[in-house]
Amino acid sequence: MPDNTSAPYHTVLKFTAPILLFLLFFTPDILDPTNVGWLMRGDWAQHFLGWHAYRNGADGFNHQNLLGYPTGQSVIYTDSNPFLAFPFKLISPLLPDYFQYIGPWFLLCICLHYFIAYRLVSRHAPGPWSALAGAVLLTLLPTLYGRIGHDTLVAHWLILGAIYIFFEVEGEKRKWIAYSVLLALCGFIHPYILVMVLAIWGADWLRVLGPQWQAKDVKGLGVSGLKMAATLLAPIIALAISGAFSGSSAKSGGFGLYSMGLDAPFNPSNKAFMLPFLSVQQDEGQAFEGFQYLGLGLLFLIGAAIWLYCKSEDSRTVKEILIKAKPLKWPMIALLVLAISNKIQIYDILILKLPLPDFLEDLFNIVRASGRLFWPIAYLMVFLALLTLYRSRPKTMTIVLSAAVVLQFMDLAGFATQIKGLTARASDRTVFTIAKSPEWDKLIKDSDLVSFQAPSVHSNQPLFYEVTMHAVSNKVPVNTMYAARDNLKQSALEYEEYKRYQSGQLNPRHLYVMLNKCPTPKGAEHRLRALDGIWIIPPIGLETGLKTIPQVPQFEINKPHPITWDSPAACLFGQGWRLPERVGVWTEGARAEVNLALPSPALSVMTLDINARAMKAAQVDIYANGVPVGRFEMSKKDADYSVTIPQAVAAQSQTLNIRFVVTPPKVLQKDLKPEHLRLKISSFTLKTT
Repeated sequence: MPDNTSAPYHTVLKFTAPILLFLLFFTPDILDPTNVGWLMRGDWAQHFLGWHAYRNGADGFNHQNLLGYPTGQSVIYTDSNPFLAFPFKLISPLLPDYFQYIGPWFLLCICLHYFIAYRLVSRHAPGPWSALAGAVLLTLLPTLYGRIGHDTLVAHWLILGAIYIFFEVEGEKRKWIAYSVLLALCGFIHPYILVMVLAIWGADWLRVLGPQWQAKDVKGLGVSGLKMAATLLAPIIALAISGAFSGSSAKSGGFGLYSMGLDAPFNPSNKAFMLPFLSVQQDEGQAFEGFQYLGLGLLFLIGAAIWLYCKSEDSRTVKEILIKAKPLKWPMIALLVLAISNKIQIYDILILKLPLPDFLEDLFNIVRASGRLFWPIAYLMVFLALLTLYRSRPKTMTIVLSAAVVLQFMDLAGFATQIKGLTARASDRTVFTIAKSPEWDKLIKDSDLVSFQAPSVHSNQPLFYEVTMHAVSNKVPVNTMYAARDNLKQSALEYEEYKRYQSGQLNPRHLYVMLNKCPTPKGAEHRLRALDGIWIIPPIGLETGLKTIPQVPQFEINKPHPITWDSPAACLFGQGWRLPERVGVWTEGARAEVNLALPSPALSVMTLDINARAMKAAQVDIYANGVPVGRFEMSKKDADYSVTIPQAVAAQSQTLNIRFVVTPPKVLQKDLKPEHLRLKISSFTLKTT
């Protein structure tokens, strides 16, 4: 369309564009606030149940203790969007029993994102159609929709808002007020976005502080410092109100695991996009948190803008904006370095992994999902590319802009279908698909606590979330909960209870739910029941009517057993072992055992293969039924080890006892601290020969 004219349907399209984009990526059924069944999977369940528990069991302004009892959690640590949780809590008595705001939040985010994008580009676009195209392109970054699983992180409009303040808001006072409001919103919505907005805010202050520093204006620097401190009070207060300082650790492990590869802007890591030959599968962490693919249309736009800037004098008039953007340079470089992390990788080629001292690793683990930090850089690249294109000749701009829009929609078509499929379950309003029996509510109402064992949500997330939904709806606490950051006090309490459970010290008023079908504690076998195929130990006196007594499966030999928090093999690691992790399980100390129930006494020599590592370089002795069968010098790196178990040893009983003993390495004659004498096993296989 001619860019200097505006037809009536332009106005209609301008205001309906975000609705159309929403319908392209989301199922409209999610807009019904009483439709909650689609939220019972993945991180949505964590976020929804955090809100559901907050409205049913708040024990403080920003805190509830139905999840992770007795310590409980603040709404910010269940990613339950305090920005919406607080006002809806005030009117909770007026709301239906099941009420969700995640679906409407998605629509709100897309609308706010689009309208801020339109306001950002419309001041520079030569006409209404180029402004519309620019706003649509800024709302078509795949990363925006790729964050659907973390609903609060769809608030990319906060990043665009910071870019708008940086470039468009004039006057220090107006900027100060605008940044304060925006940073406070970030504190109520998500700390990661707060970090990104702080980088842009810091760049704006560099613009002020630079000349003052060069002029040695001590008074000016002092006043600016006070203003900066005053602005920072806004997000600090917002975080405090949201419960960020309630006892949970700000850090978590994983820096480098969730990083961004050097290829991320042009590697979709997903065959749904238009040019599958660009896509090389990354590891799980990088493929999700490090997903930064821009899309074919935006890559074309950025490439065309660079070419035009080099070749066209008209396009080079954008230099005045680039000069204004200069203070962004170092903050964006800092975000880029953090996004790439100490794991420098392109496609599936690891170039370099830099070791970090412990204090730096602890610091960077605050932003462990560092791959996300590229988002502001991506939006700035697209925005500056649009401004460059807007300065070019009208015919050139029309061709490039039209091609960019068409290519972006074509490239994202398959991806949009994938994303929309994630909310497709909303068309079916069923809440419970696993814990379906009405007996759950009866059992839970007559229990003081629902105790999940082992207390690892990831062992069976769908089961955990559905039973927890029953519990929270009946205002009965549960003993654990997946949180954005761990509360060390609560983790210790959960582990102590797990040890009591393993030793058979069961509370008669607790309902025990086994997330993995692990052997029942000795002395409680007769109380084991199944409900909806789920193994439970009901409170004493409530076993009536639950007549199914499950049979414990036998250990399978000649089969590899990877150890993850959701694998059946995790059940074998009880006394002397920590809780299984995403991969592997650690010993508590220098000694630990595994008891393997064999189908029949061994009739031949057996071989035990393990993949293991030590916390520090150490010697590990392995015993089978009390007989030494292997000794290894283990390092901190995972490696495969194999031992032979003589038939005479293996045949002593139908239960094979494998014991591991970790001692300081003999070669180095070096004493290690007791807490360092630990072993981690990631997989094992017991074979007959």
